[in-house]
Amino acid sequence: MSAEASQRLTARFPRRSQRGVIAGISGVQLGLLGAALVFTVAGLWLGRAGMAVPVMVLLGVAPTWWTGRPLVNWVPYLGRWLLRGATGQRTYRARPLAPRPAGALGLPGDAARLRVLSDALSGAGLVHDPTTRTLTAVARVSASDSFVLAESERQDSVASGFGSVLAAFCEDAGSGVDRVQVLLRAISDSGEEVRAHFESEGTLEVSSAAHELYGEYLAASRVRSVRHEAWVSIRLKMTARGVAGSVRAAGGGVTGGAEVLRERMQHLRSRLGDAQVNFEGWCSSGDIAVLARTAYDPDSLAELEAHPEVGRSLAGAGPLAVDEAFTYFRTESGYQRVLWVVEWPRKQATAGFLQRLVIAQIRHTFTMIYEPIPTRRAITSARAASTAAETSRMWERKSGAIDTKERQRERQALENEENALEEGHGAMRFAGLVTVSADDLQELRVVTDQARTAAAQSGCELRILGGEQASAFIAGALPFGRGL
Repeated sequence: MSAEASQRLTARFPRRSQRGVIAGISGVQLGLLGAALVFTVAGLWLGRAGMAVPVMVLLGVAPTWWTGRPLVNWVPYLGRWLLRGATGQRTYRARPLAPRPAGALGLPGDAARLRVLSDALSGAGLVHDPTTRTLTAVARVSASDSFVLAESERQDSVASGFGSVLAAFCEDAGSGVDRVQVLLRAISDSGEEVRAHFESEGTLEVSSAAHELYGEYLAASRVRSVRHEAWVSIRLKMTARGVAGSVRAAGGGVTGGAEVLRERMQHLRSRLGDAQVNFEGWCSSGDIAVLARTAYDPDSLAELEAHPEVGRSLAGAGPLAVDEAFTYFRTESGYQRVLWVVEWPRKQATAGFLQRLVIAQIRHTFTMIYEPIPTRRAITSARAASTAAETSRMWERKSGAIDTKERQRERQALENEENALEEGHGAMRFAGLVTVSADDLQELRVVTDQARTAAAQSGCELRILGGEQASAFIAGALPFGRGL
């Protein structure tokens, strides 16, 4: 290993914890196995064993091939899936003649309640969820320079800067910001900006042949090239401790919430420079309408960019039609699928480990959703987790169980987390989602495999979210701070 590589900023992600009540078995699984034992004893006593025992054992222990989770964990999802099918909620159709509440986005499912409020002072469109009492602001951002091509020291500096941005929300327990989301979208580039620049600045004086060939190249690249866009959003929970009083003092309701959120927006904008991120502006209500429209209907992007004065009304923001299947769903312009990053790199990873997934040449969206944990609560939780891990190890030692490398790494990760919190670092719950788009089912299978391959090259594992594709899409493809 070179001296440069050894000095790089690295991190290791622990595996998802598999600990349970006994030997990694959860309480629900243990209950099913206990019931199977009771049925077995009763069957032997009565001379009728029946099929209940193997069914309960399979439900409690057997993993599903597409998630690796026991079948019993899927009971709530399957129940909701069947209920939604029985009530017709897996199909959505826009109703042009039906009145829509002012500011409503017109999204399907439980996101139908979301509406957008315009903040006159900042010009931002704030996404309001009246059920959870939250307000979300979305910032359009771009990188100051190419992260992929930067030197390793530069990449580490950018990663440390963004880490400090996130840590600031953990240190301030009374900020009320309960979600931070980073969304990166790779879309087919319509080439409108390049074409307009070429038409205005291009000249035949240098070479008429070169001018003609470059014009043909731009025409071809309109459907072949991919460009990336990025957003950062923060969500304010107006009923959070330390914030509710400020909201009431500022006028209460969404008016007071908007004033409190405006202060957090200024704080985020001032800190983005530490992560070498350019702040391009807060998304207005029209920008949010375009975001929602193009997320569901990617084919409309070229038309909207060619005519920027249209398509910015919230009345046309949502999809026209959605048909949801168990592992994908269809909109008016194609098929979409959401995958969950279920495993992160288990070896030491550098700051740019996700670059193969982020810059994959497919139409996809990658999003990271962070939930800041106040430092005091994070320390208490880390200590409790360490104590539980040690207690579990004591019981395993008494029962003669082997202390596997996975268990050792899990305990080491808990110890490292506790040490980092004591040193002043922030703690976050986080989740990664990848959304892929295609024109037909065959292409959807291809891009899904390509996304999984890119994730594997980044040291990650993607799994398809079953039975919750429509709601997962809103969390993974729209920067509204939903999910987790």
